Amino acid sequence: MKMPEDFVLPFFAYGLFKPGQLCFERIKDLVSKVEDGYAGGSLRERDGIPLFNNSQGYSRVKGSLIYFIKDREEEAYKRIIEIEPEEIYRWGKVIVNDQSNSNVLLGKRELRGSGSPMESNEWDGREDPLFKYGLREIEAILKENSKFEWDYSTLFRLQMAYIFLWTIIERYAGLRYHLGDKPTKKISYLAGEKSFIEGLKIHVKSERTVYRTTDLRKYILNPEDPKNSVEYYYQIRSNTVHRGKAVVRDFDIIKDSLTELLAIFKYVLDNTLYLAK
Repeated sequence: MKMPEDFVLPFFAYGLFKPGQLCFERIKDLVSKVEDGYAGGSLRERDGIPLFNNSQGYSRVKGSLIYFIKDREEEAYKRIIEIEPEEIYRWGKVIVNDQSNSNVLLGKRELRGSGSPMESNEWDGREDPLFKYGLREIEAILKENSKFEWDYSTLFRLQMAYIFLWTIIERYAGLRYHLGDKPTKKISYLAGEKSFIEGLKIHVKSERTVYRTTDLRKYILNPEDPKNSVEYYYQIRSNTVHRGKAVVRDFDIIKDSLTELLAIFKYVLDNTLYLAK
C-alpha cells in the first residue's frame, strides 16, 4: 500500500489504530498528541473490519485525531501500512472537528459485502462478538464436558470448542498483526508477544509432546519455549481437523490443551485490548 500524499498531516483513527485498540501499540512510541475527534461520514463493517465512508456526510464518525512526533511522521505511516492491505483500504483526507485536515483510511469498495451502515458512530474492537461472547461459550462447553463419555459426545464437543477457539485466535492475529498474511504466519507472531510468554508460564506447568498424523513430526509444549508451544497447540488443531478418529487419550490432550490455551489467550486479550491504554 502506498504512503498518503501528505504524511505530515495528523491521522484520523476510527478503528484498529485508536488508543486502546489492537494496533495502537504499533505507533504509540511515535505519537506526540491524541485528541478526540469527529468527521463527517459513516461506518460500515466487512468481516468485522471497520470501513470509513466519507461520501455520507450527514452523520459524524467518532475517532481519535493522532499527531505524530515531528520528523517521525513518515515512519509512523509506514508502520500503519504494514498491516493495511491495499485490497481493504485506500488513503484519503477528511476534515476532523470542523477544522483539521487529516489523513484517513477509507474503505475500498466499502459498499461491497459490508451491509448497511453501522447504527453506532463509534467502532470498538472490545465489542467483537467472538471476543465478547465466543470465549464465554467455549468456557461453558469446557465446564459441561469435563468427563469422557464412551459415546464420544464429550470429546466431539471439546474438539469443536478447540477449533472454534483457534478461529477466534486467528481473528485476533489478523486484526493485530496483518490483515492479509496466511493464518499460520500470523499465528507465529503470538510467540513474540509479552503477554503470551507470560501467560504460557502461568498456565502451563509441564512439558508434553504430540506428533503430526502424517509424518510423525514431533511438537513439544514447553512453558519456556513460546515458539514451539504455539506450534504444539496449532498441531493439536490440525490433528483434530484432519484425523477425526479418536481414543480416550485424545480426550485428555484436547481437554488439557483447550483449558491452557483458553486461559492463555484470555490473558493475552486482557493485556492487549481490554487493559490497553
